[in-house]
Order: sequence, then C-alpha cells, then structure tokens
Amino acid sequence: MAERRFRNLERLIQQANQTSSRKPDSVQMLAEVIRVITADGSDPYLILGVLIEGAVHTVARHIPRERHTETIAELGQLLAERLKAHGLG
Repeated sequence: MAERRFRNLERLIQQANQTSSRKPDSVQMLAEVIRVITADGSDPYLILGVLIEGAVHTVARHIPRERHTETIAELGQLLAERLKAHGLG
C-alpha cells in the first residue's frame, strides 16, 4: 500500500514539474519580448533607452541601498563583457 502511495506521489510530482517546465517564467518572457521587439524593426535606440531605464529602476527600487555601488560596478562590467563577447568593445 505504501509503495502505491509513493508511486502516486511521484506521478503527481512529475506532472507538476512538467507543467512548470512548460510555463515560462517572467525572465524568460522578458527575454523573448525583447527578441520580438528588436526583430520587428523597432527603433533600436529607443529600445536601448528603455532597457537602460529598466536597469536603473531595478537597481534603485529592488537592490538594497548598501549594495548599489557594487551592483552598479558589476552592471557596467557585465555590459562591457557582453559587448566584447559580441565583438563590440
């Protein structure tokens, strides 16, 4: 009887994992929206401005004040590294 309950529990866990793996999280959705918007011919300068404004908002509103300096430095470093990785820096 216990084995059967464990099998049922395992089946429920598998179903939950499959369902959650099919549902994209908000970060994945944001990345996909950015890809779609940039692919449809939108103004790239406007898009970059919005992304920068989003980064500033995120730091200002969601990163603890005591970590601002460190986070801003890392953000700049990450941008430089990503640009270089794409042959742009």
